Amino acid sequence: MKLIKCYISSFGKLNNFTYDFSYGLNTINKKNGWGKSTLATFIKAMFYGLNGSKHSIAENERKKYRPWNSTEKFGGYVEFEWGNNSYKIERFFGAKESEDTVRLFDTKTGKEFNNTENLGKRIFEIDEDGFLSTTYFSQKDFQIKSNSSLTAKYNSLCELEDSKDYDNAIEKLDSKIKKYKIRGDKGLIADTKRAIIDVENEIQITNKSIQTFGEIKKEIAVMEDEVNLLGKQIEEKTKKVSAVGEREALKLKRDNYNKLCGERQALAKQVEDRKKLLGGNITTQEEVNKYFTCNNDLITAKTNIDILSKDIENLKQIQSSFVSAKKQTNILLYVAIISALLGLGMFFVNYIVAIACIVIGALLGVVNFVSKGKQTNVTDTNYQDIITKKQEELNRFIVLEKDIETTIDNFIARFNIGEYQDRFSALNTILTLSDEYKKLKEKLEEIEKYIKDYDGEKYKFMNLDDNAENLADLRSSLNKLQANYNELSTRLASKRASLVYHQNLASNIVELESTKTELEQKLKAYKEEFDVYSVTLELLKKADENLKVRYRAPLQESLDKYIAKISSSDMKAQIDIDLNVSIIEKGGEKDTDFYSKGYQNLIEICKRFALTDVLFKGEKPFIILDDPFYNLDEIKVKNAIDLIKKLSKEYQIIYFICHSSRGSDEI
Repeated sequence: MKLIKCYISSFGKLNNFTYDFSYGLNTINKKNGWGKSTLATFIKAMFYGLNGSKHSIAENERKKYRPWNSTEKFGGYVEFEWGNNSYKIERFFGAKESEDTVRLFDTKTGKEFNNTENLGKRIFEIDEDGFLSTTYFSQKDFQIKSNSSLTAKYNSLCELEDSKDYDNAIEKLDSKIKKYKIRGDKGLIADTKRAIIDVENEIQITNKSIQTFGEIKKEIAVMEDEVNLLGKQIEEKTKKVSAVGEREALKLKRDNYNKLCGERQALAKQVEDRKKLLGGNITTQEEVNKYFTCNNDLITAKTNIDILSKDIENLKQIQSSFVSAKKQTNILLYVAIISALLGLGMFFVNYIVAIACIVIGALLGVVNFVSKGKQTNVTDTNYQDIITKKQEELNRFIVLEKDIETTIDNFIARFNIGEYQDRFSALNTILTLSDEYKKLKEKLEEIEKYIKDYDGEKYKFMNLDDNAENLADLRSSLNKLQANYNELSTRLASKRASLVYHQNLASNIVELESTKTELEQKLKAYKEEFDVYSVTLELLKKADENLKVRYRAPLQESLDKYIAKISSSDMKAQIDIDLNVSIIEKGGEKDTDFYSKGYQNLIEICKRFALTDVLFKGEKPFIILDDPFYNLDEIKVKNAIDLIKKLSKEYQIIYFICHSSRGSDEI
């Protein structure tokens, strides 16, 4: 089997990349970071797809090789020869496996094949783990261990007809065994044992419930007698409380009746007192309000009398001053005339003095004229007329005052209110007394009605015995009985519920015993089946080991051959049927962990080549070497390169390196 060509549309950092493979050794020497591991992973992915189940980006190939700046699908194709025919696998990958597409073509005919399931396993006859353990040499996964895929390949080489069913048989047996017994006390056997213990506990509880059921039944009978007795006592006490309650109600009515009679007597006295003060003359608020109005008119009359008296006194004073003002006006006139004549006489003697005397005379004349004008409107006769009119009005108000006083005094005299401060106070007292009399009389009439309501029951409560039992004491005694009854009834209800509970549990005893028997039978069957499956698995594994022994000799021979070619020493190695290698030294065997990383890598490389020789007897696969010799020293690297050159005559080898010291033919 050989690779012909690959084309990468987009995969990791490789885009629009084409590579044509040659037969034999293909050495690809590129710097770190170029994408050598990406190209190796791409070739593997074309046959087996991408692993996208890991969370870590370093282990999740789908996330790791998806282009950063694109949401489109990524992938390409690989052309290869297989069984004297040439084919092309085309794969493109999405964000998840369900979005992937894969197509297979015959490059000679152009025909597309419908069945594209498990292409890698169908071509190499091993799954992806087997591929990574044989023909695909990766730097990070050097160590290989026996797995189901390699076992199936061995079986195929041994020409066993049922070799392909071995893994399924082992898997099913493991599944069956785990179903019955799992670590951590799990599985059908452990679950059934726990179920039996649970049922036994329930049976034990049920047996106790059967015993408890009888005890509770006896307790309930005693409690029911106590409840019945308390019920009768409560009934008798309730009747007594009712009778005493009726007597207490009659006492209360008697007390109310006596209280009303006392209030009636007090009110009757108050009504009589008010009536005496009013002199037997009962008035109304409307009537009293009329005399309040008269009193207001009296106040107004008195006010007018005061005002008119003061006005008349003032007018008389003004009249007296009017006569003296008239005399003063005549004197000013005489002075003005004399001043004017003096000014005319002095006109020819002293001009300035003459002018001054004339001006003074004129001014005095003007003043006299003005004074005369003011006095022309009011005369002595006018003042007298005004005084006379006001005196007449004053006399009318004096007469009105006397009439109002007489009217109010006559009204007040009707009542026996005694001395009073003023007429307003007297009227207010009369109004208050009349109001009180009316309200007291109405209240007295209302009480009379209440007293009348008791007339039909007086014979019941007037001769009551006050030495009867106390109602409060009776009620207290009844409440205690009722509390005891309620508490006992609650306990009785709880006991009855408990009785039902234990009765239900007791009724399950037959079913529980039956369940226990069924579980014990199941447990026995499970143990027998577990033993059968365990023995079968051991026999299959023993048969598998016997089978592996058949190919251990050729595998050991091939391993010795490759170690001798790469190692410059006389190192001997031993490989077991599980592909574990130990080093034979000084007559003993040592695990490879005792040796350097370079030796460990060397042994793993030789083991892979040996395993590939043994597994692929027919058509040889291509081999991918992703710089596997970086841990080897100079001599071992030279020997390893010589080895792959020789192997390239038999195998197509894709050899990735980053330094020319680990290769010679660069591409």
